[in-house]
Amino acid sequence: MRLDGTARFGAHGVAQAQSTDRHRCARQGADPETTLTQYALKLRHRNLQLLPIFCIAALGLALLPIAAQASAQLQCTFDVNSETHQTVHKVATDPYTVAAVPLGNRFRFKAIVLSAAQDAAQGAAPSAAQPAPTAIESVNLYVYYNTRRQPMVMQHTQYLQPLPLRNPAPDALTGRVAVYSPLLGKELQYHCALAEVAP
Repeated sequence: MRLDGTARFGAHGVAQAQSTDRHRCARQGADPETTLTQYALKLRHRNLQLLPIFCIAALGLALLPIAAQASAQLQCTFDVNSETHQTVHKVATDPYTVAAVPLGNRFRFKAIVLSAAQDAAQGAAPSAAQPAPTAIESVNLYVYYNTRRQPMVMQHTQYLQPLPLRNPAPDALTGRVAVYSPLLGKELQYHCALAEVAP
């Protein structure tokens, strides 16, 4: 015990601290056992008040891996024959199952938005405040012209690992594109944006 009344903490720090508390209580005229019991009850009551906060924090941490990821979708707008068409294309895992969309009676459009491998997408853990969007491997855009026999590919554009944006401009991915039919020169204008959509 130091001269100023504080205890030294060493190998027997707990015993020295308890004996110091007992000596202080004895000097003040109180029963040491009663005072220590009251102190323990105060600590217990304080810990019980903090228990709901700890439970909520633990529940939040437990649900963190289950947090839904934001998904990406391709939003396109087309102008053909003085008509405007809007389409939304979701992420696909199999490019062969994606169907082409007819635009008027002369054109068709197909957008294949391929997700990256699941191992690469799970490499970085999303934060609780901002879930990470689905990783995109590539976006392939096809414009077809309808002939009598079968659709003919007029344009194929590929974007590798584009990043989805929260509030993109309508032409953020492609810019404004104009394609003309081979025979009559009919015009198809379109623009697309890869948007990050909350789950």
